[in-house]
Amino acid sequence: MRILATQQRVSFVFLGILLYGLASTLAWPQSFSPAFFEEVTQSWYELSPQERSRALENYQRFKKLSPERQRIIEERYQRWQQLPPEEKERIRRNYERYREMNSDEKEDFQRKYKKWRSQSPR
Repeated sequence: MRILATQQRVSFVFLGILLYGLASTLAWPQSFSPAFFEEVTQSWYELSPQERSRALENYQRFKKLSPERQRIIEERYQRWQQLPPEEKERIRRNYERYREMNSDEKEDFQRKYKKWRSQSPR
């Protein structure tokens, strides 16, 4: 169970890289603790070759982002880390539901989301 949880955590980190970006191929951001680096390094070896390849591609994409965009992504990751496990699971389930939508459903969802965002106070 610990391996699965660790893989999910690492997968989410690299999903975050895909969606928002994250660090340098050789140097991790200063904001990450040594314990985090050690856990990611250990988890790396538990990933399948396909997961490693996808993670590396995402990581390289992150490197191409501006420092400001990288900072924003790191802040989002830190906020994610602070969420309760139940909230993280709820978000994961919703994300999976979104991924399973066909293109028409996704388009409808995005339209409704944009409408909702434009009406909500910031």
